[in-house]
Amino acid sequence: MLKFRSLTAQELAELETEFKQFLILNELYDAEWRALASQDPAKAQGFIDLFSNIVLEKAYSHMPGLLQIGDNFVSVFDLRQDPWQLYHFQLTKQAEIGQVTAQNFVKLLHDNWQNLTLHSGSKKSSEHKSSEVFTLISKGAMPLHQSALQEFLQYLNAK
Repeated sequence: MLKFRSLTAQELAELETEFKQFLILNELYDAEWRALASQDPAKAQGFIDLFSNIVLEKAYSHMPGLLQIGDNFVSVFDLRQDPWQLYHFQLTKQAEIGQVTAQNFVKLLHDNWQNLTLHSGSKKSSEHKSSEVFTLISKGAMPLHQSALQEFLQYLNAK
């Protein structure tokens, strides 16, 4: 049963070594896998889904933060410790937000600081972090890597 989403063909290709090891652990060697994939695609997809669950569970449970960018807001989710810290920046004036990414959002905050309203809060971390991260990503959030999160927090603390 698929818990998150199935990995794309490109993601599977990038994890080819790990996927082959997974198949071997399930006693599916190259010839057996090829036969299964051609004779019973649904069962082969079941193995891909199981592998996807394992990979994404690990990735989501170790995700340090998330970033969500809307038409007039930026939200940062710091998921490293309990409680999780949440920062929501509402733009009070129109600003060009269309080109903002996880790599340059701190510049947007800096350039528009006088036109931002900050709401912050915390939330008790969940034992189902991976599911909550997946839900937020499904709603438009994007992974925020440790370095970008640190840059944001340093900027925020300097303000």
